[in-house]
Amino acid sequence: MLTKELISTAAWVEHTHEVLKELQALQSQLLSAESQQRGFLITDNQQYLDAYYLNASTLNKQVNTIRELTGDNPVQQQHIQALEPLLKKRLTLLQQTLNLRRLKGFELAQQFIEKDVGRTANDDIGQIINAMIAEENRLLQIRSTKVKFTANFTMLVVGSGGILSFGLIPLAGTAINRHIKRQKQVEADLVNSEKKLKLWVGELEERNNEISQLAEFSNVLQACFTQDEAYTALSELVSPLFPNTSGGVFLISESKTLVEPVATWGDDYAYFNLFTPTECWALRRGRPYFLKDAQSHLHCQHLHPPLKGQTLCVPMMAQGEALGILHLIAFETEQLTSTKQLLANTVAEHIAIALANLKLRETLKNQSIRDPLTSLFNRRYMEESLEREVKRAERKGQAFGLIMLDVDHFKRFNDTFGHEAGDIVLRELGQLFKNMIRGSDIACRYGGEEFMLLLPEASLQITQLRAEQIRIGAKHLNLQHRRQTLGAVSLSLGVASFPRHGNTTETLIRAADAALYQAKATGRDLVVVAE
Repeated sequence: MLTKELISTAAWVEHTHEVLKELQALQSQLLSAESQQRGFLITDNQQYLDAYYLNASTLNKQVNTIRELTGDNPVQQQHIQALEPLLKKRLTLLQQTLNLRRLKGFELAQQFIEKDVGRTANDDIGQIINAMIAEENRLLQIRSTKVKFTANFTMLVVGSGGILSFGLIPLAGTAINRHIKRQKQVEADLVNSEKKLKLWVGELEERNNEISQLAEFSNVLQACFTQDEAYTALSELVSPLFPNTSGGVFLISESKTLVEPVATWGDDYAYFNLFTPTECWALRRGRPYFLKDAQSHLHCQHLHPPLKGQTLCVPMMAQGEALGILHLIAFETEQLTSTKQLLANTVAEHIAIALANLKLRETLKNQSIRDPLTSLFNRRYMEESLEREVKRAERKGQAFGLIMLDVDHFKRFNDTFGHEAGDIVLRELGQLFKNMIRGSDIACRYGGEEFMLLLPEASLQITQLRAEQIRIGAKHLNLQHRRQTLGAVSLSLGVASFPRHGNTTETLIRAADAALYQAKATGRDLVVVAE
């Protein structure tokens, strides 16, 4: 009878250990599911998503197992009844974030995460699981105490029962030893589970931190107005995502013959040189190329020896075209982990999309303010600029020069050589104006064969001198069309100055136009200053 009671009590102890093990497994599975979900949000990698669904699908099975194991305990059954809807709510929130990521992009998913709607559910789930663990630990203490008492009492009876009871001693000893071994094993399992939980929690926190940094990275890039502004921001934006690394963003030139750095970070600048697209395995293959150590001989030719640590080249693709690469160098082994490599892929994708959008934006802006034939600014941009520069000159008390010019006998080029010849004249004059004015000056096609030059902070004397230089420069143009010389080009130019000839855009234009009319009436090929 005593032996049966000892065996039964030891079985209940083992049962309690089993419940504790399943509760720890439930916690681990939930944390793992969240970690895999965060991994997919950052990298858009299907492997993370598959692992997430695998973990999420087994949570209900895990809860049912615990329900069966604790069927004799009303307290635990109440806990499970409260736990199930919370788990369902948490999985629903995780799935909503995934749907946002896949259908509407990373930024909206990030905004949803920042609302922190899942924290309350997580806290409630944690409280219930901890309460269940506390209940099992209470039962474990009671049952362990009972095992020891029953074992000691059994040994006492065996000792006083003499030879007839010797057969009970091995049985009692076996039960006690089994309990001790089982308890040690469970304690070791609990320690390992705790280590795994800490590791998973650390990884989850790291993924969350990366999501926040990546969102900030994307927002800043999208707020940049020009590619040069984005280049300046890149080194500060990318380096925090890959601590203790050197790196750079390299872009393929317009000629497609060179790859040049536009942003670099870290200490080892020897790696950051111009190279050709064929010298990079990532650009050759159209996918990332990872060199796990310096011993490999199959390294990119743009990496100059002595090689150090690990290197990763990730092509930046936009609309099926390679724009360049994201290049990372880690001088410690195992630093560019598979997770960091996936993050690098996502960063490269964000950079490529941002730079492609900026390039498109600049192209569209140029198309809206540039004359397509001469590449000079158009009339609309001239009017906006003139208004701005007049106000600036008035505010600072500075002079401002305006030159209006016209091509003499332009109709002759069209009538004699055709309209293509006339286009050549206008195009070459546009290039001449760009070459002969300062970077702060503004050259515009006013309409037809008329042009306007805006010279901020230029006195009347400087404006008149510039007009004369341009008149002479035009005469030295040697223009040809279909191997025919088009002849000399002459210009008539009218000069006006703020505030001498007017203090508004309208009065300045009228003064310069009147001076131009006088130059043409006087005999053309002449510079006339407004009266």
